[in-house]
Amino acid sequence: MKGILIAGVFAAFAITVIDSLQCRQCHVFNSTCEASATDCGPDSFSCVESSINSTLGGSLYSYQNKFCSKTNCTKNETTQVAFTVHVFDDQSFHFASQCCQGESCNDTNPGSTSQTLSNINCSACYGNGTEACQEETRQCFEGERCVHIIAEHVNDTERTRVELKGCSDISESVCEILNPVNTTFGEFIFQRVLCTTPGSVTATTPDSVTVTTPDSATIQASFASIVFGSLLLLKLLI
Repeated sequence: MKGILIAGVFAAFAITVIDSLQCRQCHVFNSTCEASATDCGPDSFSCVESSINSTLGGSLYSYQNKFCSKTNCTKNETTQVAFTVHVFDDQSFHFASQCCQGESCNDTNPGSTSQTLSNINCSACYGNGTEACQEETRQCFEGERCVHIIAEHVNDTERTRVELKGCSDISESVCEILNPVNTTFGEFIFQRVLCTTPGSVTATTPDSVTVTTPDSATIQASFASIVFGSLLLLKLLI
């Protein structure tokens, strides 16, 4: 009986070892995050991988973080969020984050954006920290919509705030997920996510001038008044 009990304990231990969560774990700036999956702690339920690729301000900035998480992402309907915001012609911001429950995440590549211009124009600008967002107008590509996003990146040592306005390929489902105030996804707190799809933009023309054309009765009355006035003036002169 004792031998059976010991065998059962070893079997349970073996199952625990086999079923332990493994995630890729690394944290880099402006570099490629290459890591093999390694064992997580006993209190981890999911793998989380986040990345940012930005050319705002004309400078290339990238960030990747892959780690074990206590979050059970099966509670969320969507476990992956990814979008690009085009601010100016050569300046954009790409965000991606995914939560993988019980297994290591697969690599995901940002989808390509159509380079065909649409008839949609959006206000565009960006601000970091307390920097003001100075708006300009940007013409969007096909499949893009207008967005206004304010988010904070939170890590162990600091909180970094970014405000974005521009054209984005963000999907309707992602807009709905991030729309509630202070929605947390991965290491990011989305304070505001507003997505709009304005109608096609056409050339602006001056307001039309309304010209009122009098009807025939008005014309006849006016003509009669003129004739009567002329006869009266002629009589006074004589």
